[in-house]
Amino acid sequence: GEKISEYLARPPQPILKFYGDFRTELANGKKHLLFAVRNGLPLPLLYGIYVRASYNSLTDYIEKTDHIGPFSTDDWRLTLDSTGPAVIEIRVGLVPFEFLLDKAKITV
Repeated sequence: GEKISEYLARPPQPILKFYGDFRTELANGKKHLLFAVRNGLPLPLLYGIYVRASYNSLTDYIEKTDHIGPFSTDDWRLTLDSTGPAVIEIRVGLVPFEFLLDKAKITV
């Protein structure tokens, strides 16, 4: 009951959305993309991250699933196989329905 009253007292929140900035860092000779996903509902959710990374004339596809708690933020660290320039498309959606709720395309 407390979570629902907290939810109703807030302005409408997106169900799942990328939260904050996308950052990169170099470690162990690899490039890492750091980002976060936020759950705006008072319910835990099962969600998926779908990634398409293009670099060095190659394209990698990655799918990962995770649970996220009510009003929680999950931090992600995506490791790329290249330290050179890359174009990355990341989508987040609910599993098992694959309702896509947010999308980002970045060049790192």
